Amino acid sequence: MFEDILSATIRGATPLLLAALGEVISQRAGVLNIGIEGMMLIGAFFGMVGSFYAEKLAMLYIPGLAMMAPLMAPWAGLFMAGLGGLAAAALFALFAIRLRGDQVIVGTAMTLLALGLTEVIYQRLFGVTGIAQGVPAFQQIDIPLLSKIPFLGRALFSHNILVFITFLLLPCVYFFLYHTQLGLRIRACGEHPKAIATVGSNVLRLRTFCLLFAGAMVGMAGGYLSLADVPYFTPGMTVGRGFIALAIVIFGKWHPVKACGAALLFGLGSALDARFQALGWGIPYQLWLMLPYLLCLAVLAGFVGRAEAPLALGKPYAESE
Repeated sequence: MFEDILSATIRGATPLLLAALGEVISQRAGVLNIGIEGMMLIGAFFGMVGSFYAEKLAMLYIPGLAMMAPLMAPWAGLFMAGLGGLAAAALFALFAIRLRGDQVIVGTAMTLLALGLTEVIYQRLFGVTGIAQGVPAFQQIDIPLLSKIPFLGRALFSHNILVFITFLLLPCVYFFLYHTQLGLRIRACGEHPKAIATVGSNVLRLRTFCLLFAGAMVGMAGGYLSLADVPYFTPGMTVGRGFIALAIVIFGKWHPVKACGAALLFGLGSALDARFQALGWGIPYQLWLMLPYLLCLAVLAGFVGRAEAPLALGKPYAESE
């Protein structure tokens, strides 16, 4: 039972962590991306569409790759998911960074746009009932030897490849943010943009770069939902995971490693929620759905303490200032 819960915890934490890592970079640069929910939904949609049509095109026009199409299509879908998130982030950057719009309002509009746009395009492509079968998705991989370790092997080393990639990205993002010159500039950009501008850094360009990176990460997090979690797309399938990832960044105090801990805590709550509902205790399921949030609130109140946001977070910057 413990092994199953641990495995479900890691799977549930993966899309949240992937989105949170991108959001940490964005917010460290001073950009508050409230539109993360919409970008994740766009990523889930384009991930499904990319995988679906990649398989069809490979089977129609590249007969020699027909057998490999189900294995290659998910990677095409993941690329499209990242590209969709990148495009949404570029639109966000135009209004929030270049035109200096209110980042909260622009992000809210981005989420509402994504909710409507993905549903309309989905119905145009696949009809009201959607596609009859799932799309090619990432399959579980058992790492040789490690997955055979008693008790923890299957829980830690038997997942789809996106899980492994996400947790390998964690030390990379940490090293980039805290041990590189560019990472130092990003953190300075979120604290004192005028100071970093005086030493020759372009604040708007740096913030745009960070936002585009976050958009691609969030898009791929959405792609995880439609290419690894479940092999299909339904309108609104993110069901608030983008906002959860946003909360994870705050709970983790804008630090990638601490954000990972918060993501795992949410994943644990989701795993326990599913486990407790299956026990059939007669308790309303809505109470179990509250469990991930109650766990995080308890940890935040008891152990995390007050979180200090970057000083320039959410504040527009003009080069003339």
